[in-house]
Amino acid sequence: MTSINGRWSHRICRDGATATVALSGELDMTADPALTALLTAELDHPGTEEVRADLHAVTFIDSWTISTLVRTYRAAHAGGRRFVVTQPHGHVRRVLDVAGVLATLTAPPA
Repeated sequence: MTSINGRWSHRICRDGATATVALSGELDMTADPALTALLTAELDHPGTEEVRADLHAVTFIDSWTISTLVRTYRAAHAGGRRFVVTQPHGHVRRVLDVAGVLATLTAPPA
């Protein structure tokens, strides 16, 4: 895991054309620039067709994080790739649901 400012960390696993970014900790406005850069880099990685943001170990998100996830989703689809959020639970799942983006961000492949 790579720690970012001690509040959150990430690990990247690649399997063929799929990159899974496993995130952990608290994702708030202070995480936004680094999280945006991380997800964008994974979308732009040669040969990547799908990026999965695994939120299993994330304990907190705010509106900045939701915005980052939605922007990443839109950028992926605009570029003919796929972005999906996996394993949100507890507070994170509730926040995504209340924001009205849970179903879109966690949708299975068509």
